[in-house]
Amino acid sequence: MIRRKKRRGQKRRGKKFLLFVSLLVLFYLGGFAYLQLRPKAAKVVTMEAGSPMADIGEFLKDQGKDARFITDINSLDLNRPGTYPIQIEIEGKVYNTSLRIVDTVPPKAVAVSYTAMKGETVAADSLVKDITDATEVSVSFKEAPDTSVIGDQEVTILLEDAGGNQTEMNAMLTVLDIMNSITIEAGSRQAITTADFISDPSYTVSFVTDISKLDISKPGMHIIQLDVNGTVKNAGIKVVDTIPPKAEAVDAETWLGEAVEPISFLSNIEDATEVRAFYVQEPDFTVLGEQRVTIQLKDEGNNTSEVEALLIVKEDTEAPVILGVRDKTVYIGDSLSYRKGITVTDNKDKEVELQIDSSSVNLKKEGTYSVTYTAVDSSGNKAAETAKITVKKLSISEDTLNELADEVLGRIVKAGMTQKEIAEKIYTWTKGHISYTGSSDKSDWMAEAYRGFKNGIGDCFTYFAVSQVLLNRAEIENIGLTREGGRTHHYWSLINCGEGWYHFDATPNKDHRDSFYLTESEAVKLTEIRGNNYYVYDKTSIDVTPEE
Repeated sequence: MIRRKKRRGQKRRGKKFLLFVSLLVLFYLGGFAYLQLRPKAAKVVTMEAGSPMADIGEFLKDQGKDARFITDINSLDLNRPGTYPIQIEIEGKVYNTSLRIVDTVPPKAVAVSYTAMKGETVAADSLVKDITDATEVSVSFKEAPDTSVIGDQEVTILLEDAGGNQTEMNAMLTVLDIMNSITIEAGSRQAITTADFISDPSYTVSFVTDISKLDISKPGMHIIQLDVNGTVKNAGIKVVDTIPPKAEAVDAETWLGEAVEPISFLSNIEDATEVRAFYVQEPDFTVLGEQRVTIQLKDEGNNTSEVEALLIVKEDTEAPVILGVRDKTVYIGDSLSYRKGITVTDNKDKEVELQIDSSSVNLKKEGTYSVTYTAVDSSGNKAAETAKITVKKLSISEDTLNELADEVLGRIVKAGMTQKEIAEKIYTWTKGHISYTGSSDKSDWMAEAYRGFKNGIGDCFTYFAVSQVLLNRAEIENIGLTREGGRTHHYWSLINCGEGWYHFDATPNKDHRDSFYLTESEAVKLTEIRGNNYYVYDKTSIDVTPEE
């Protein structure tokens, strides 16, 4: 019986021990779990605006842990109140926390006195200086001052920062009996003086701004500076335009369907500013006869006035006039300018196109032909004139050509020149005097030479003919040559200046090579370069041999 009780006591002690051990293990495990799961970063860190950035240790629950900022803290505006999310890495794990920036310190400043002119709008920040605060500060009046009251008045300035902290301070505002701005009429010739701003002689006032350089001819506002008892103050000169423009009415005429600008009805416009004109009611330019029109004048100040005038709408029934049309006589091979000396006038149009029909004229054949001139104005009125063109064969005497040649030689030949030098002068003058047009009358070399002297145009035959006349009068032996073969004709000469026979060709060529005093071999080489049998000729047709 005693042994049974003993065993029961031992069992109870064993159960208690097991319970104790279990509780001890649970306590240990709970503590371990708490240490592992409890937050390692502070939920929020609070700092005053404008303070340096908090150290990373202030964000840790356990100091001494290996930690770093993930958030770029340099991008944070530490002067602006607010809550900013922050990420921190602690022992390899990322934690979220916050930085709260607060502003609890009111702003500070130094009050200053300010002098204003009568009617001046004063800014509150004109009465404070040296504002200090971590955040942006707004400055305002607690109660707006009345600058229409002359003298000293104490005003209360209210400073408020971004955190809502406020500071009140008093400052002294002095209002002078000086006009803040004056008003003058645009274009006014009255002289602006300091007396326009203040008449009280107890003030010493002068202009800082050069008033003479202000443009007061147009409406606008000019800000100037005045020196008032040694203090520079801003003032305004307001230029206004209140006087309506004036003008005299002028009656105007126009053609049916053509509009007239309103300004055409006005003369002697008077106003200080630019004036524009408008129709009160647009006239009808498609109705013939007279109409009364009312013109409104408006200046830059929007001042208006009106004048009445008469509009006369006319119809154009008059044809253009063609002047200068006359019969002409020309010679075969001549050129003719049909337009030269012809003019067209019209009662309405400044310019009327002149049409010329010369399709029936043949300047290469003798005969009498007609050329018709027509002109039609914008109203459809038509004018027409006809002239006769008589084409004749030109007959030129040797004496006429000799006179022309002697006049040229008298200008280009000097005493003592050799025949070769004279020939080169003839070559240069002919080449420069005649312009190549690609056409000539090859039926009469003397007539073509005359045209070359007189008109200065032609082709290779013209250069050859003129050269031949000049060479003959200079008593230089010459023989005419004509190309054989080739796609086109060509004419040039052989000359003998006492040194043998050489090629002479005053006709210009697009390769710009010189063609004076060429030997036969040089002519052959040029022919190879230019092609088209350039200097190929019938050597059996002449009884001389060019120099090789």
